Amino acid sequence: MGRKVSVKSDRTLAFRRAFFSTIFRVADTPVARWLVTRQVAPDNPALALALGENLVLTPRRVLALTAHPDDLEFFAGGTLRRMALAGSQIAAVVLSDGEKRGNWVDLGGQRRSEQQEAARLQGYDSVTFHGLPDFGLAEDPRLEQLVARCWNETAPEVVFAFDPKELLPQTANRDHKALGRTVMDLARARLHTGTRVFFYGTRHPNVLVDISAVMADKLRAVKAHRSQMVYLDEAETDGTIELMGRINAGSTGCQYAEPLYQLM
Repeated sequence: MGRKVSVKSDRTLAFRRAFFSTIFRVADTPVARWLVTRQVAPDNPALALALGENLVLTPRRVLALTAHPDDLEFFAGGTLRRMALAGSQIAAVVLSDGEKRGNWVDLGGQRRSEQQEAARLQGYDSVTFHGLPDFGLAEDPRLEQLVARCWNETAPEVVFAFDPKELLPQTANRDHKALGRTVMDLARARLHTGTRVFFYGTRHPNVLVDISAVMADKLRAVKAHRSQMVYLDEAETDGTIELMGRINAGSTGCQYAEPLYQLM
């Protein structure tokens, strides 16, 4: 598979690599880690960690919704891996192919293949692609009907989706927001079903999942998305994910954690 290149794009790529590499080095300092940890820590870390253990240790039917390939593995890969190892049946649903996230020919096809490999590594029971336009998920009845159909077909006990507020205020990806808000609306209408809804990619967690034992698995699954390893090299990618895990673990005593917000 070839790649479209130009002098301008090469210069832009080099600049962005240098930028992200610098951000990583700055973030991985004691002061920066301390400041960020304070911002993202749940009100009761011990309780949040106990709730996380309760979530992952019991086999459940899981509907894992995401806007793009690689989002599940990056934001919730450790949680989903632990659930798969505990016997949960995980149906992953990917709404778009993420075809605008790069400069590759047939990027959408490549990203589907990468997501299938990541799903195999993770132990998902199925992965379904819907091919909606990248950076163009419509927050309207069409998206709600599609997500509702996936929900009905799966009959999940647990649903995962993006937190519509995301990690950084004012910079939320529009597709992530559309998915999160759609799931929020559907969840309110389905309170009677008892389905538990968790948002990943959150900055206001009330659940923490200890992913220390599966961090190596998460790293492999994230790096299955080879087309997205553009701005950081492999070592920096590993370091970034591990850094996020340490920050989320905070003072809980575990090495790495993933944050979730339980909606219901």
